[in-house]
Amino acid sequence: MTNQSITPTPRTGCDLEAQLRRLSQTSSGSYLRPFTPNAKWKDARVLVVGTNPATPLRDEFESFDTYWDALTLNPAAFEVIYRAQRNGKPSLTTSRVERFAAPLDGVGVLRTNAAALPSGRWKKLPAKVRREQLEIGQQILRALVEICRPAAILCHGQEGVQAVSALFATALDPYVALDRQAVQASLTAGTAPVRLFAYPHLSGLGVQPGFAVGRMGDELEALGQRLAGELHV
Repeated sequence: MTNQSITPTPRTGCDLEAQLRRLSQTSSGSYLRPFTPNAKWKDARVLVVGTNPATPLRDEFESFDTYWDALTLNPAAFEVIYRAQRNGKPSLTTSRVERFAAPLDGVGVLRTNAAALPSGRWKKLPAKVRREQLEIGQQILRALVEICRPAAILCHGQEGVQAVSALFATALDPYVALDRQAVQASLTAGTAPVRLFAYPHLSGLGVQPGFAVGRMGDELEALGQRLAGELHV
């Protein structure tokens, strides 16, 4: 009998969303957060990939269904709870993402991470936990790229850069000036290439000596303006 190759059936958007939901529903501890709350998350043209969310959330919501609905359908409800946990103060990372995203209003910018486990002490987590979460994070990131089909991805920080580099099998250097980066790669054969940009962590922590953290906001805004022009915002 002759062996015949079987072409795998492409996963549908419903399949991929179900996978994200399943991965996010933990049995204990914080629910995983595959992206920041966004009712139009499926339409994002630009992804921002960091390390991991900082603020754990679980008991603040009545159930996982309530959590997922707030995350994916009712961001305002999610933000009320989130801001209460952070005393209403946005992080440096959030502030810099907003500088980047401001020129891209109307394009759709979605924040996600290399790992979806919320923790303000990522480096202090056991190595086994971090490895497991980064493996789950790769599944989440692949699903988001398949759903959103982004035109560009900005990754930042060691874990964010490594996650995107691994997913697209492409080396990225966060210390090459953003205006000199011109990497494009496709997730799979036959899909449109994605523009990939790498940058040090937007918090400014852990950067190489001599890197001008004070210029991050201006450089990120300039990249946002450049992408806005190319995406015809």
